[in-house]
Amino acid sequence: MSFLLVACQPTDQELPFALAPGESVNVQIGTGGGTVSLPPSFSLDVPQGALTSAVAVEVSQLLSGPFPSTAGLAVPGTAYDLQPVGTVLSEPARVEIKVAPGALGEGEDVRMSVGVARADGSVRTYSGIYDVTNGVLTAEIDELGPVAAVVTADAIAVTAGLPDALPGGSFPPPPSPVGPAPAPGDFGEFNATCSPEARQCYSSGLIRLWADEIVQRRIGEELFLVGPTVETNLAFISFDTNGIPTEITGSIAIDGDLRARFNSSVNSYSLDEGLRTGRETEPAPTSLQVTGNIMVIGETTNESTGALELDEELEFGITGIGTSEMLIIRLEADVTFTNADNSEEIGMIIADVRLRR
Repeated sequence: MSFLLVACQPTDQELPFALAPGESVNVQIGTGGGTVSLPPSFSLDVPQGALTSAVAVEVSQLLSGPFPSTAGLAVPGTAYDLQPVGTVLSEPARVEIKVAPGALGEGEDVRMSVGVARADGSVRTYSGIYDVTNGVLTAEIDELGPVAAVVTADAIAVTAGLPDALPGGSFPPPPSPVGPAPAPGDFGEFNATCSPEARQCYSSGLIRLWADEIVQRRIGEELFLVGPTVETNLAFISFDTNGIPTEITGSIAIDGDLRARFNSSVNSYSLDEGLRTGRETEPAPTSLQVTGNIMVIGETTNESTGALELDEELEFGITGIGTSEMLIIRLEADVTFTNADNSEEIGMIIADVRLRR
């Protein structure tokens, strides 16, 4: 573990020092930044400009993690009371926590994040890098509060290889014309929502992922999507005389952190994929063609890049579940890797999102 120790700075922590169990360290950190640490197991490096005024930052080790079960399980011996809780940082601070390999079960190192407990009892998790060699978990946090290394409960294993084709299917018919005309989307709206803070994606089964051989070879064979969030709403608002939808509006968004162990470290890669119909900043109605198991959406905008796409093809499958229907939409994301000779190798990650009407 590394510590920032700069002589002649008023925010430096004085050394040497010794702490009894339960004792705390208090360091006044101003706009110039500073470091507070409990060697050899904890360090927080606050950069210049992170605080707008001087703050007394205090840290002490906790005997148990103050984290609710919905965030995951705190790794024993890694919980620290970092105060003042709720302090927001303009620039992220680097936190380093010592995690003994013996404290982790098989595969838990890949699903480990830094959790920060908030005053309202919720927990925000931050992905980082875990060095298996020295046992240090490093992450960047943008608010203060009790922290711990957390094996997150909301992590989805990424399946190796490519999935079978989706089957397509018939859409639910539009409503009877008897009575008032329904509002757009009333008879063809499908939704899927999950996140670490609410309905968890892992337990809800709303999303499934695959990675091809290139991604596994370049990132790691054991892949997890940690802390995913899915926000999806699609409404079929016009049908032809055969009951086939001809117009669609809505959006699909998936984000989270891909975690993988490669050699002696566990690394994190951001996954941020999504689209919205139309070319506006909000979803707008656009044309739709359905052939077999493929939807062709007239106009879509990439949620990440803002790029406009014409005739976006999405594979789908639709089945009845009880008195309702489930719609599966498949997204494909290319992952570009640059080789030493500047040539490129492109891998693929596929995500199936399950929407309910």
